[in-house]
Amino acid sequence: GRGRAVLRTDLRLPLVRQVPMKDIDFRVTGELRDAQSDRLVPGRVIAAPVLTVAADPAQLRLSGAGTLGILPFDAAWTQPLGLAAEAGSRIEGRATLDAAGLADLGVALPAGLVAGAGPATVTIDLPRGAPPRLQLSSDLTGLRLAIRELGWSKPAATPGRLDLTADLGSPPRVDRLAIEAPGLSARGRLTLRPGGGLDRATFDQAVVGRWFQGGVVLTGQGAGRPPGIEITGGRLDLRAMPRTDGPRPRGPAGPPIPVRLDRLEVSDTIALTGLTGRFSRAGGLNGDFTARVNGAAAITGEVVPAPGGSAIRIRSQDAGGVMAAAGIFARARGGVLDLTLTPGDTPGETMGDARVTNLTVRDMPVLAALLNAISVVGLIEQLNAQGLVFAEAQARFRLIPEGVEIRRASAVGASLGVSMEGIYDQARRRIRLQGVISPVYLLNGIGAILTRRGEGLFGFNYRVRGPVDAPEVSVNPLSILTPGMFRELFRGPAPQLGN
Repeated sequence: GRGRAVLRTDLRLPLVRQVPMKDIDFRVTGELRDAQSDRLVPGRVIAAPVLTVAADPAQLRLSGAGTLGILPFDAAWTQPLGLAAEAGSRIEGRATLDAAGLADLGVALPAGLVAGAGPATVTIDLPRGAPPRLQLSSDLTGLRLAIRELGWSKPAATPGRLDLTADLGSPPRVDRLAIEAPGLSARGRLTLRPGGGLDRATFDQAVVGRWFQGGVVLTGQGAGRPPGIEITGGRLDLRAMPRTDGPRPRGPAGPPIPVRLDRLEVSDTIALTGLTGRFSRAGGLNGDFTARVNGAAAITGEVVPAPGGSAIRIRSQDAGGVMAAAGIFARARGGVLDLTLTPGDTPGETMGDARVTNLTVRDMPVLAALLNAISVVGLIEQLNAQGLVFAEAQARFRLIPEGVEIRRASAVGASLGVSMEGIYDQARRRIRLQGVISPVYLLNGIGAILTRRGEGLFGFNYRVRGPVDAPEVSVNPLSILTPGMFRELFRGPAPQLGN
């Protein structure tokens, strides 16, 4: 290094021949002014207007305020003397942490991750013949952090914890990066490009709010461009995802996001497992995926932006298998499913629309009880043999943590038409359903233009109530005398959860 030294030295030794080193004692005190060194941290200039000097037979110590590159610090450099000198030296103290200072050290974090400035504790070990080793920790006060792609941010005044261990070679390498802040916990490592900038950040453990826990990989795309993101496994809960009302984030959307999830929670009883897909952030989250419902029936799906979050469209060539796997209905076979789920108006609420074609229903005790109540013997036999075929079934429903509200549903076939509305109370495993059952729907279905889908010109009002495994079925035989056009006048209000 260079600078101007003003020093005082006290030297003590016996005035004899061949004085051994252990008998020599000295004390050096003073100052180095306008000090600079580009050797302590290769490629980085350490500069200070004034450094305090202290030396004795054990060590040499320089301390004071200065800069490492552009990173301000108040630190001390200590070089052991004697046999301990081979271990190298160390810089330790406090620094002002910001994105520009880290980037100047070669630790270039993803764009937008860090803003503002805050204090940090820094230690740099300077071993002989090896790259410097940086250890940095901060409580993050004064720093604003944001990961736009995950919908997470931390205000400057909110404390947290950052721990970083890096090899300041060429290029630098971050072997350990741990971030703890409200709503985020992440542990991983970074590699940096030879010319500077992020190469790859791998977080084996990342927790975001209550909605994501798993692995994330960020890949640098060059200066001024958002990093590429890959989800490498874990669990995501759609019910707890933050709402995205308001303007979309500005700036480039970045490359598509490959996703592999062990489990995607849709509701308390429905999960998509083994999900793989590829998503884009252009205009909001959108993309395609494949998965299995609760580890069983295979589906394909699409995600598109929607008010309050993302809408999901699910399709399957095995509608019966999907409904059985979801625990909704285990008596159906075959059929083609088209299901759309959209965010509701309140947190944890999901609205759904479903359409199924060519569905076969067999051995359904509730339907058999309805047919028996209206004395349709042939259809009961058909139900218990090859099954009843419904050309089309539709349902509009609301999913909430307490259960399912069926707003309006219908199933129609040549032999039968059924309409339905009501609730499934998940906690108590009870149902309250009501609707109309219309036999010989192929002929009777002309009434569908005068009333609801699934109801013929003439039909029987029914109610199903009680435990899911053994509900009570009741039919009003006199309701056949009320033509479809007048049925709405006598229909009772649909049950709702909480009522």
